[in-house]
Amino acid sequence: MIASIKSWPARLALPVEPGAFRLVLALVVFVHHLSSFSMGAYAVYVFFVLSGFWLHSMWVERYSRTRQPYLTYLVSRVWRLSPTMLLVSAITIPLLIAIGIPASEVFRANPLHLAFSSTFLLGYSFLAYPPVGTAWSLDVEMQFYVVVPLLAVLLLRGYRWSVLAIAVGMSLLASWLLDADTTVLPKYLLFFVAGMASAHAGWSPSRRLAFATGLAIPVVLIIVCLSPWADLVWGGAHPTAFHSAWGLPFNVVLALLTIPFAIYTVRQKSDATDRMFADLSYIVYLGHWIAMQWFFTFAGHPFTARLLVAAACFTAVSLASLAIWRFYDKPINRARARWVAAREKRVPPAERETEMLSLRTEPAGP
Repeated sequence: MIASIKSWPARLALPVEPGAFRLVLALVVFVHHLSSFSMGAYAVYVFFVLSGFWLHSMWVERYSRTRQPYLTYLVSRVWRLSPTMLLVSAITIPLLIAIGIPASEVFRANPLHLAFSSTFLLGYSFLAYPPVGTAWSLDVEMQFYVVVPLLAVLLLRGYRWSVLAIAVGMSLLASWLLDADTTVLPKYLLFFVAGMASAHAGWSPSRRLAFATGLAIPVVLIIVCLSPWADLVWGGAHPTAFHSAWGLPFNVVLALLTIPFAIYTVRQKSDATDRMFADLSYIVYLGHWIAMQWFFTFAGHPFTARLLVAAACFTAVSLASLAIWRFYDKPINRARARWVAAREKRVPPAERETEMLSLRTEPAGP
């Protein structure tokens, strides 16, 4: 049963629970796409840290103890992400055409490439026209999923600092050598490995450290907004040369600063409402793309009109996401959890129920 909506604003205003924090990050990306607020990359980078934490934990504690662990793990990850991605794509593609984007543009990608990447996510960011633009990060996520077991083994064998050093080097080198729009794992490996290393080390940041770093983010944003460099935060729509040069590094620094708070949230208990928030974060992250595209058709209209459209977008995406979660994503995720639990090696019935709950709460991308 869905908890009272009255409790939602308070939990999202101070998102110390893992699901609430993920949903707030998804909403940051939503606001980023509806305004000049240019902190979407920051939210995605933090998502990558959380993904590294969860995937290392789930591999070590769950998937490595199943029959054919690597196959079980990959099937489970595709099963977790693909159904909602396919549904959102099926909704988005006709709506893109309905709001005026030519069908020739929407279907510019090779049909086989579009079908493969919409299902398995790999290669999605390399489509000639990606209908769900935010899914570029899922492509990176899936690249990461392929190598998680290898990285987990290296960490378990004591190579934590070596893996971290290699991740830092690869991220710096790839960012320097590759085009800004090239979305491949090496550019973002630092964030994923930071999350994995946190899980491996059993790091549990203190409440004081977590809240200090968590509160530092809005404080830094306020200070920057009041400074001559405000376009670092608000330069998304009309970037200056300064924003183009330093906006992304600014997002990277803030994401790294957020790591203690992010890891603190995943150490907190999660109830049914918070697990719903975690599931909704993925649906909102994908589903808001078409709303944002519709919002763009109102460019040039008065501010009040665009504000009303933005409110309509937010309402429509929220209601649609709740419906998708309740009647589509949630039943599919339960079936996936049962399948994985059935592949556990000789797990007693009492433990199997615990395993299934853990698997059902395993968050999706981005």
